[in-house]
Amino acid sequence: MTPDRVPPAPAGELATQDVVLRFLESTGRPSEARLYLDLFRARPREQFATIAIDAHVMADAADAVAQDLKFLAALDLFPTVVLGIFQPAEAAAHARRLRRHLETEGVPVDELSATEPRLSDRVTACVESSAVPVVVFETAGGESPGDRLEKLGALLAELQVRKLLFLHRPGGLRQGGVLVPIVNLTADVPGLLASRELSRKEAAILDYARRLCDDPARSSFTVAVTSPLNLLRELFTVKGAGTLLRRGARVLRHDGWDGVDVPRLRDLLASSFGNPPAGSFFARTPGRVYLEEAYRGCAILVDTPLGAYLTKFAVSAEAQGEGIARDLWDALAADTPTVFWRARRGNPISEWYVKLCDGLARVPDWTVYWKGVDPGAIPEVIDWAVRQPVDIPRNGE
Repeated sequence: MTPDRVPPAPAGELATQDVVLRFLESTGRPSEARLYLDLFRARPREQFATIAIDAHVMADAADAVAQDLKFLAALDLFPTVVLGIFQPAEAAAHARRLRRHLETEGVPVDELSATEPRLSDRVTACVESSAVPVVVFETAGGESPGDRLEKLGALLAELQVRKLLFLHRPGGLRQGGVLVPIVNLTADVPGLLASRELSRKEAAILDYARRLCDDPARSSFTVAVTSPLNLLRELFTVKGAGTLLRRGARVLRHDGWDGVDVPRLRDLLASSFGNPPAGSFFARTPGRVYLEEAYRGCAILVDTPLGAYLTKFAVSAEAQGEGIARDLWDALAADTPTVFWRARRGNPISEWYVKLCDGLARVPDWTVYWKGVDPGAIPEVIDWAVRQPVDIPRNGE
């Protein structure tokens, strides 16, 4: 079994506990997979995801796509499948082929024309009946890919879909032959387009994603470009497996607790760490608080003689994997030349911390990180960090 794929569910198998457990184990990141599975199941079925499949993928990897859709159906998840955005002449034939694959595996399918009236209602009825809706864009006189993308955007808005995935043979956008994992649509698009390394199709997807994510009503909407072999990793792991296209988070700075909605912040910390902070945490006034505008992420710093101490860095469970952590770090780093922090051994984002810091020290129970600290002050920084109280106890502490 490769880490990119999960085993197919047996033919006709429904969403049983055994299927779920096998899926969680196969991802290699069971806690992340469980988190996303629970989040997806908590929403109306039609909001789960929309998957736009490229004609080349359907020609070469239709069986892989069908296996992924079959497994999602076994988990009681039914994405809306879209064919024909860029090559509409082949869409109807590909829809028939995909339907044959899925129905052979016992997964019901409903083919829908993109021109049908009340299309969103048809999609909703389809997923409520535990079938995969396949929306087909066929050739229409004078219609461009941009026109079809606009129609797709209208459908996504009506369904209130939170994530759109493009299945694309290269598996994501690349620069210098290297995969770009995250694109900030607020800041990165001009440079990517100017590089001339994107195909016309990729440039169209990038421009379309930017326009969709510019809508303030879509603050948590994301677009991803990935390969059919990595679809499940993209959906069910924080790191993903492709290129995530998302609007840069708006990060607000507060001095101390001024202007901070403390109950909302407490909920954010509880969501991120699994337990709420101790009451004494909010009795101490920090130096600066950086908050994503919808309270989906925060960074809280305390001023010390040794530099700023990052006492809490958190992203809500639902928003993990959207790139908010990078936006928070960039905001605090712009104001903070010297910063240090600690994290428990085994912290799930320790690899990311290693990339950010200038140095680290592993001590019992903790790893202490620093950036911009004078070498002579490092022993004091380590000692100061490890002596701080535990603000969010773990279960049993």
